[in-house]
Amino acid sequence: MDSTHRHVNGLRMCLNHSQSGIEASLQELEANFRAWMEHPHQRTTWSKLMEHLVNFRWILDQHFTRVAGEGYLENVAALRPGMYRDLREIECWQCRLIDDLDLLIHHVQTYDPQRDEIADMVEEFQRLHSEILDEENQERLLVEKGLA
Repeated sequence: MDSTHRHVNGLRMCLNHSQSGIEASLQELEANFRAWMEHPHQRTTWSKLMEHLVNFRWILDQHFTRVAGEGYLENVAALRPGMYRDLREIECWQCRLIDDLDLLIHHVQTYDPQRDEIADMVEEFQRLHSEILDEENQERLLVEKGLA
């Protein structure tokens, strides 16, 4: 195996490790949303959800910084310059995901039990959860193209 393939394999391992943290955090948030739906009037349930949402936002932002920009995918694209277009699309997608997460955090933070439906926010989270996993798969595919 030449040094280029070793380098890309190392990038793949780092990406997988980082993505594992994202997936674990998403599962934890899913449990937090379920608990909030079951106990919508418990302030501690809402507080725990808010804490985890804000923490996840930081984790996701850090992950995207490591992945794009000067990160893992940038290194792969440098090896295969034809992949820069795919990288830029992923970077735009990542920006939209952060914006969507910020909006969800705002909705949960300003939740009014007299006006808002928790089910709508849970649905918003589920859509975002699915889209984050889709984006993670695109990151993996880009790395795999770099190995080809």
